[in-house]
Amino acid sequence: MTEDRPLAPLHNRVYGSIVYWITFTSCLICFIGPMFAMFMPDNTAMNPYFTYALIFEGLSGEEIWVALYGEWPWFHSVWWKNFFTGDGFTMFGVALGTTVALWALIPTMVVFTREKQFQYVILSAIVCFMVILAASGIVRIG
Repeated sequence: MTEDRPLAPLHNRVYGSIVYWITFTSCLICFIGPMFAMFMPDNTAMNPYFTYALIFEGLSGEEIWVALYGEWPWFHSVWWKNFFTGDGFTMFGVALGTTVALWALIPTMVVFTREKQFQYVILSAIVCFMVILAASGIVRIG
């Protein structure tokens, strides 16, 4: 006996598939990046001993970033400036994973447009805008 299940709407399948694969890829990147840092310690964006020393001195997060990189990383620029280091590659994986809603909503908005569900297009655009503001560092807590 076969079970006939209803097919999920196209916009759900598009969004779900993209979230699944980008999250899976992000996890792999975040798993591989620290291995690069371990096996090639000279090719890291930040020296962990220096970083821990700054933390134990009681410096704030912003002061630590400035001490490590010479500037506050506006628009979370640390990972793309250090992409070919273990740390930078891992930060890219985290950035990719935390912005997965943005990457999934863009094609989903196209599907919503084709289905003439314009209220969801507008809502999705607002969510995309909020993700961009948060991911860029323009809006932050504290």
